[in-house]
Amino acid sequence: MFPFSVLALAGFTLAKVSVSDPSDIISPLLWTADNAIIPDYNVPFISVQPENLPAAYEFEGNSTSITHTTFSTTLNNTSVILVANKAELDLSFVNIEKSGYASNLLWSSFYGFNAAVNVANASKAHLDNVNITVHNGAANVYVYGTDSIVYVDNSWLYSSGPVSHGVYASGNGTAYVSNVQHFSGGKRSSSFSGDSPAGYIHVSDSVAHTTGIGSATFYALGEIHASNVVALSENGPTLFMDGIQKAYLTNCETTAGLLGGVAIFSSQVRTSGAILSLKSSKITTLGADMPGLWFGNTIIDVSLYDTELVTASGILVVANYSQITQDFDYYASYLDNSNLLPAEVSVKVEESTLVGDLVAYNSSSISWSLSSHSSWTGAEYSGFGQAYFDVMLDRTSSWTLTKTTSLQNFTDEDKTLSNIKSQGFDIYYNASAVGNKYLGSKTIALAGGGKAIPS
Repeated sequence: MFPFSVLALAGFTLAKVSVSDPSDIISPLLWTADNAIIPDYNVPFISVQPENLPAAYEFEGNSTSITHTTFSTTLNNTSVILVANKAELDLSFVNIEKSGYASNLLWSSFYGFNAAVNVANASKAHLDNVNITVHNGAANVYVYGTDSIVYVDNSWLYSSGPVSHGVYASGNGTAYVSNVQHFSGGKRSSSFSGDSPAGYIHVSDSVAHTTGIGSATFYALGEIHASNVVALSENGPTLFMDGIQKAYLTNCETTAGLLGGVAIFSSQVRTSGAILSLKSSKITTLGADMPGLWFGNTIIDVSLYDTELVTASGILVVANYSQITQDFDYYASYLDNSNLLPAEVSVKVEESTLVGDLVAYNSSSISWSLSSHSSWTGAEYSGFGQAYFDVMLDRTSSWTLTKTTSLQNFTDEDKTLSNIKSQGFDIYYNASAVGNKYLGSKTIALAGGGKAIPS
């Protein structure tokens, strides 16, 4: 077994603290060819999980406890361990090794074919102090089905190859993860993932590191509840979310290297009701054009409480008429999918200091609310075409402009606008909007030489 340590001298560095992950023990260079495999999703698909899931070791309909042993298989399309039909399995101080390819990555993705541990059919598994290593395209731990639950504690997970997620929940299955280190090197191999119709992930006190394109720390189809997670996604965002899902991150510090700090969208018809909550957390984006938060073809409520967004681009939020491609490597345009609508994003900011701009494209909108002693330095502008912006400030919050901005609704509890520092820039507000009546269609001088001007 390899010990978990968030204060090691090797590994990637966040907030000036070095963090160890499994790639410090098993170099990804040993599995370069495996990690270079491009997933092929043009394969036959089945709509329900099959009754017979191939596995080297099967535990069905009973209760079993095993300690201090090793399980392995090299067979293709075969899990190492299957827990099924209302069984319960406890593994402690166990090594699990999986190699052998998945010939159908859709089956592997949706139903756990080839996973090291597959928990299904209202079964439960408790994995404590386990060391799981997988290659050739295999999830470390997979749980499927209503009333199926897996607990993964004090454990070490390493994977290479495509669709090699760390802990993966689907079919309304639930995973509880605590004090875990995960590394994946393959494409579309996120650390903590849910899949259709929903997966419920609860993860705490853990470290995650992904290097493959489209491999996020979290993939939300269902719900993600994360606390005290330190993570690096070298070629993906911290969070992918598709449709009406929910993600709650508390006391997390993550870094993202592709697309955005989060990339949230609807892959089919635009949906309403998604939720993103960031509390006492920090997301850093590395790319020159990467925003902190990106939204496309969706309607969503976002809350930022005591949270930092650090971006090399200087862009905090993007709302767009767009989505993500199948390979999760770039933003899709109208040519990729004509069934799109503008994004509508409502962001509530509390107890936070944020620096950067808000950018909307193609008739998308951003509603930006600052309260509870928050401050914002930045502006709003259209990236392309028409765009719509609202800004709301309470008396305890402030806004420092960095360029002239046009708003639909401009609500300030300090009706004198003394909490706005203009730096010589102007605010144009819609004089006919009901929320702006308190301004009386007047031009009002702002501190710093700018003006609030009716339009």
